[in-house]
Amino acid sequence: MALSNMQKLLLIGNVAERNTLIKKLHKLGCAEVVATQKIANMQSVDIQQDIDENKVKLAKLEFCLQTVKEYKVTAKKLAKEHKIDYSPAKGRGMFAVKPIITYESFEKLQDTQADIFSQIEELKSCKDEIIALKADKQKQNALLASMSPYKNMGVEFSRFKDTKTVNVLLGEVKNAKLPLLESIREKGGEYEVFNGEISSGVAIVIPKEKREDIQETLTDVDFAVCPIDEAKTAGQIIEECYVNIDNIDKQNDRLVEKIMTYESIREDVMKLYDYLTLEVAKAQSRNNTQVTDSTYYLEAWLPQSEAERVDKELTESPLSLAFLIRDPLEGEEVPTLAVNNGIVAPYESVTNMYSVPFYKEIDPNPGVAFFFFLMFGMMLSDAGYGLLLMLGAGLVLAIRRPPKGELNLVKIIFMGGISTIIWGFLFGSYFGVSAKDIGIWYLFNPIEEPMPFLVISIAVGLIQMFVGMAINMVALIKQGQPIWGISSAFSWYFMALGLGGIALASKLGSWAKILGIVFLVLGLILLMLSGTFGKKGAKKVSGAFSALYGIINFFSDLMSYTRIFGLGLATGVIAMVFNQIADIISGMVPWKFLGVIISIVIYLVGHSFNVAINSLGAYVHNSRLQFVEYFGKFYTGGGQLFAPLGSEMKYYKIGAPQSNKGK
Repeated sequence: MALSNMQKLLLIGNVAERNTLIKKLHKLGCAEVVATQKIANMQSVDIQQDIDENKVKLAKLEFCLQTVKEYKVTAKKLAKEHKIDYSPAKGRGMFAVKPIITYESFEKLQDTQADIFSQIEELKSCKDEIIALKADKQKQNALLASMSPYKNMGVEFSRFKDTKTVNVLLGEVKNAKLPLLESIREKGGEYEVFNGEISSGVAIVIPKEKREDIQETLTDVDFAVCPIDEAKTAGQIIEECYVNIDNIDKQNDRLVEKIMTYESIREDVMKLYDYLTLEVAKAQSRNNTQVTDSTYYLEAWLPQSEAERVDKELTESPLSLAFLIRDPLEGEEVPTLAVNNGIVAPYESVTNMYSVPFYKEIDPNPGVAFFFFLMFGMMLSDAGYGLLLMLGAGLVLAIRRPPKGELNLVKIIFMGGISTIIWGFLFGSYFGVSAKDIGIWYLFNPIEEPMPFLVISIAVGLIQMFVGMAINMVALIKQGQPIWGISSAFSWYFMALGLGGIALASKLGSWAKILGIVFLVLGLILLMLSGTFGKKGAKKVSGAFSALYGIINFFSDLMSYTRIFGLGLATGVIAMVFNQIADIISGMVPWKFLGVIISIVIYLVGHSFNVAINSLGAYVHNSRLQFVEYFGKFYTGGGQLFAPLGSEMKYYKIGAPQSNKGK
């Protein structure tokens, strides 16, 4: 279990056969083509236009998938209301694995492009029509809102016209300001109010020579002139609006129904999406090569375990080429490939979420797998919850049988369930019920005896930090710095032994105290020594004393492991509280049968919530402990994940149909 040794393929061949060679590398599935350095008398071929064209096609395919997904909820609702005829197509589901497609079928997807993109254009037209209908509906709703003040007006809007002697004004006034209109009558005018809910329509008649006299009043009441001048009443316009909105809704429903017919090409779209994604990757690979008029030069990384197979395939190939497979050179950027068994491999996703390991550093994944597994169970600490997680995740894995690299989270939850069962048995907790109450053996109950749990949590943290220091020591020794590596790790080991000896002196005797002091002093000396490495002159002295500051950081990191204690207690207490609530409420119900039903509902809802929220907390806080406290002791990271041609596929995997079986 380690990071794979990588080798580099250097290949030169006939430029006319370059595409064929790249297809062969894709079929082999174990080579990552990388950019070559500038070579004299050779040049790069810029095919960015081809890449951009395929990216535009990918955007269209993504549009198709997203549009169908976007309208699926609406279509289900309309179908339930019997407005459209729609039956949802069976999707892949939350825990689906990538289906297998043969290489031969994959290569034929080129022929499906014209038909699929033609249908996507039709889909786009439907979406554009829906957007236009939405704008029309907004206009109709706006018109409806503007009619609200005039809905009690039984006269056509066009009737409100000026005559030779008077001005006729029609507009809208807030109801709160209607009393202010009385001044219009005092100035020789007249008005009529058409009562509305918030604002009312107001018709004003005023002699032309007195029009300016009422302007101040119109300003005070925020008089808004009505812009409508149709030979229709407000009631007629409102009725037309409702008819128009109903027609818009019906057109929209028909378009939604039509959009959902494109759900039938979803799998074909996903296949073509992967095909074009690979075409972009292949084009980028061609872009990475150097060419002359007749030859091309290519470089690619491949795992050492695949070198023999690649050598054999290329040697037996009818292509005109010459190649060399060699070890990496100093200074080359080498991609990282972790090679771990089925137990450790899922935890690679946790490590990569932080940072991909740097090539040639010690693989952190086995340590992450062990401690993540250990701490997850401690944080949940209930055997009943562990059984639920193990059975739930196990059922998904049994049905889906995911290959390596897929459904990693489900695999982590399955193993976390096993860990939780173990710790729950030791702590005597079964869905919040204590083992003491049901007569089952247990080590101790953290709720009744929290101190042992706190000590175990800190002890686990101390062990993990010491393991991290040991890994760092080994790495420094490999780099030719053994004194630095040994002093940086053993300084903490000796200080821990020293503090332990001093703490146990009252039980072991004075010799333990003396030995403890010796170890403590030795540890401090080694710690100061480790701070001098890589420094010169006076900086060695400052480095030695600044290393002592690391003691504060060490204990700060160690205290972070109390979150294991906190989460473990929280899970148990919440479970116990839900049980008590169920017992109390069921006891308050006069009918025993009803009380039992209520209790069952509380148990189901309460424990489901508890296991869900604390499983999430265990995953998040567990990851945080790995990233900060563990990785901070040794991890370099910053590597580049090995991505061979074919790994870019999002929805499918290429292989033989029988390879769909899980590993």
